[in-house]
Amino acid sequence: MIEGLTALDRALFLYLNSFHSDWLNPIMQILSGQSIWIPLIGFFFWYSFKKTGKKQTLYFGLFLILALIASDVTSSYILKNLVNRLRPCRELDLRPLIYSFGQKCGGKFGFVSSHASNSMILVFFSMRALHFQKKWFYFLWLIPLLVGWSRIYLGVHYPGDILGGTLVGLWWGYIFSTMFKLIQGARR
Repeated sequence: MIEGLTALDRALFLYLNSFHSDWLNPIMQILSGQSIWIPLIGFFFWYSFKKTGKKQTLYFGLFLILALIASDVTSSYILKNLVNRLRPCRELDLRPLIYSFGQKCGGKFGFVSSHASNSMILVFFSMRALHFQKKWFYFLWLIPLLVGWSRIYLGVHYPGDILGGTLVGLWWGYIFSTMFKLIQGARR
């Protein structure tokens, strides 16, 4: 069964990685880079401050930092080192088949994707903790999806790595947003 899932993951990876274009390359690098995080985190802090004030925004920030640490430690250090699954760009038989334009491969192991985990927890925790209600905010859910796709596009993660990272982000996001809401409710 594991071999079948691995084969399916590899085939899906090669299929998704084959959709590339020169104009998409810089966009995918931005989505996988550090620069996307700063405006997104800034937006969530601004929204928290606008909606709840300074004191609650400090609590929001504390819980967001703890949530991101839990997500990153789980994905980057615990699961990657337990599973020891090579990234697609580290698989010698896959390298010639992967679309590459000079991007870095990253660390040795890829399951689960830290980018997928951390982008999902950032959006999920913030949306749940801050009670986003306006429908136009739903576009924020595109960010973790696009970040995950960028990791496949760049050849550094399998779709299963993205799915695993997404689940880690949802798990920790639910736990920390629930704790945040409980403490917030107790303080009122």
